[in-house]
Amino acid sequence: MPPSTRSRGPSLAVRSYLIAFNALSTVGWASVIYLAVAVFRGQRASSSAYDFFKSLASYVPTSIEALITPQPKITNHFSTTLINFLHPYFPATYKSTFSALAPVQSLAALEILHVLLGFVRSPLPTTVVQVSSRLILVWGIIERFPHTHSSPVYTTMILAWALTEVPRYAYYALSLAGCGVPAWLTWIRYSTFYVLYPIGAGSEALVMLSTIPEWSGGKWVMWSTEDWVKAGLVAVWVPGLWMMYSHMMHMRRRVLGVGKGQKLGAKPKDRFKAE
Repeated sequence: MPPSTRSRGPSLAVRSYLIAFNALSTVGWASVIYLAVAVFRGQRASSSAYDFFKSLASYVPTSIEALITPQPKITNHFSTTLINFLHPYFPATYKSTFSALAPVQSLAALEILHVLLGFVRSPLPTTVVQVSSRLILVWGIIERFPHTHSSPVYTTMILAWALTEVPRYAYYALSLAGCGVPAWLTWIRYSTFYVLYPIGAGSEALVMLSTIPEWSGGKWVMWSTEDWVKAGLVAVWVPGLWMMYSHMMHMRRRVLGVGKGQKLGAKPKDRFKAE
């Protein structure tokens, strides 16, 4: 993450902390990519993150613990058909990747605290929405609905996330460290979203959609309140994607454009936000 825009910049302690945070996040997301690629190469891991985290359940209030209790399989014909079509092309990667995905994505919750403390100048509402939506998917959807573990759209989702986050966190770590950010990394940071955002957002919507019961033939009248909430979230994914797309296109013109903008490959300035 980039520093605050106060005249003197962040203190040495804050800057050092943010460098460590971004570097650790870079390594974490790179591990997700490595573990996913290993599955594509046939090196399937057998560990499950649920077994690792369930030991912490005794410290979680009962009302919260119920939210991460695995639920029975609930899906619909559309999701089943789509998943069966994609299975030959995208293997299940949950067992290999979730042990890395869960902690690194949960670590991102600190980004909200960074905004509140003034460490970075990102808008609080945007940061809360971005971080919370992923946490809902990780803990409220994926861990509660085990049938999503074998979904190919889980694989496309985490790869889109990881391929976006590795350049982003690496970019900010180098920026905070005062190093010259390589031109190729700057370009990747502000260009790959054209492809990765639709894949990521589409996969997120499809993962959530796969946990909604059948709606054809009037069966939607049997939906629970949670089902309607999830359907509403799926519906807002498209306008949400366009909002993020527009924001990133603006940032891309600002960073990679000519004129008063920073020269490609030059030392990043403290004006960059933590998108």
